[in-house]
Amino acid sequence: MQSKTATELFAEFDKAIKECFTVPNHWLPEEFQDQRSDCVSLADIETKCDRRDKITEAKRVQAEKDKRIETYRRQIERGERIAYIPK
Repeated sequence: MQSKTATELFAEFDKAIKECFTVPNHWLPEEFQDQRSDCVSLADIETKCDRRDKITEAKRVQAEKDKRIETYRRQIERGERIAYIPK
């Protein structure tokens, strides 16, 4: 059995946490409500937002990469040693 990387474990943890928290339908705009129950998980809300905003996994990965690059650029400009940020 292949062990999972820290990144994979954190992604699973993040997903599990978002499934634990719910928002009542009456707090949400109609497009985000789930008529099968009285609440919606944060994971479902995030998925609906991504679909609405046309955000793909590739775009999400690229945005994270861009943030790390910008942080590294600022560290170099200040003459600091690069402190690597895990994915």
